[in-house]
Amino acid sequence: MARSVLIVSNGRGENAVGAAIARALGDHRVAAYPLVGMGEAYAGVELLDPRLPLPSGGFALRGGDLLGDLRAGATKLFRTQRRTLRGQAGQRDAVVAVGDVFCLWMAAHTRVRPIFVATAKSEHNEPHRALELWQIRRRASVVFTRDQRTADALAKYGIRARYDGNPLVDAIPEPKGVLPLTPGAPVLLLLPGSRADALRNLLQLLKVSVHVASEIGAHLVCAIPPTLQVVDVVRQVQEVGWQAAGEFIERGETRVLLTRDFGAALRAATVAVGLAGTANEQVAAFGKPVVAFAPAGAVQFTTGFLTLQKRLLGEGLVDTLDWEDAAKGAVWLLLHPDEAQRRGEAGRQRMGEGGAVDAIAATLRG
Repeated sequence: MARSVLIVSNGRGENAVGAAIARALGDHRVAAYPLVGMGEAYAGVELLDPRLPLPSGGFALRGGDLLGDLRAGATKLFRTQRRTLRGQAGQRDAVVAVGDVFCLWMAAHTRVRPIFVATAKSEHNEPHRALELWQIRRRASVVFTRDQRTADALAKYGIRARYDGNPLVDAIPEPKGVLPLTPGAPVLLLLPGSRADALRNLLQLLKVSVHVASEIGAHLVCAIPPTLQVVDVVRQVQEVGWQAAGEFIERGETRVLLTRDFGAALRAATVAVGLAGTANEQVAAFGKPVVAFAPAGAVQFTTGFLTLQKRLLGEGLVDTLDWEDAAKGAVWLLLHPDEAQRRGEAGRQRMGEGGAVDAIAATLRG
């Protein structure tokens, strides 16, 4: 039985999965090392250092701000993170790597063969390349995939892989309360993402909200990520004609609720317009259709990323050209609930059910 466990993760969604694993291991001594961001999701868990927020939010090699990361100290951070993980050798009974193959490679510096929770790739959108397959086969003790198709593909290469549910579904937060919305009207959920461009994305989504409000009576809700301060949001939106009104911001007849209760927001949603990674997928897991577009200058939600997410979610995601096209798509789905339900179910099937976190915890317990 593993009594001392280290969880290594490299992404905001991956940090949430790692935190769910840590909660499931309440009877163990657990530490975590978020390689991306500060690890806010790991509340109450011992965290290793150094940690440093980078401009790309971990997407530098996928079209993000590589130069900005380098200027912020990414090279030094990588070296010291690797040194920290080497220093964990002999101190942990088990290691879990949550993320991509780079995360697995980093976690293996502990000299323990990690359990690999492969959240970053699926056969639906981006199969693992030959070098990645070699790394997985060499370093991982077992791989938990996000779908059966990926587990089957890895098994063909002699990799011990299993599918016990999608870990990103397990990481969906529970509601913290009830949103202050009157019942009856549909709800459009706006997801600006959690990367460095979240505030810029929010301004694009507010354009969507104005168009939708002019076409249909719907509640408008924006899920604010932990990386954004509400005071900064209010200051920025006031510069483009919005006003704060308690928990809402208003412009003319358009009212948008700002909330940090993502768990309640996704459950209330009828349709989402999302410029997010994990959050888009988690909304789809609840059977809600997602409309998306790639804004100019995006850190994460580039045209390439949108293409990959479309392959992943299939008809659960409606890919559009720009904010105006997205607004029209959202209105159409809100006015056609049967089609919204059909697309939502398609996304839910692609995401699958939860259960991986309990299976991982059971494996660690032996």
